Amino acid sequence: MGSPGEGNAWHHIVEQSQIKKSGFDPTQIHNTNNLIAVDKATHAKISGYYNTKSFDFTGGLSVRDWLAGQSFEAQYEFGLNVLKKFGVIK
Repeated sequence: MGSPGEGNAWHHIVEQSQIKKSGFDPTQIHNTNNLIAVDKATHAKISGYYNTKSFDFTGGLSVRDWLAGQSFEAQYEFGLNVLKKFGVIK
């Protein structure tokens, strides 16, 4: 894949953990359509968001666990919205 650039990290729009949690094929997760370069500080904040259990919509689950079992398309759309929320994309 190459380097995401200095100070950046590769972010999977649909998380790598969903290979096991949702049964997605690794090729769905590890491809250029599901990756975006994000600065490391923002990437850490996004990871923290996915670990959060304090949102009403998750019913006490972490966002990551709440997403498990949802379709790839639904998780991709959710991931894009998270990137918008954190100012990575418009």
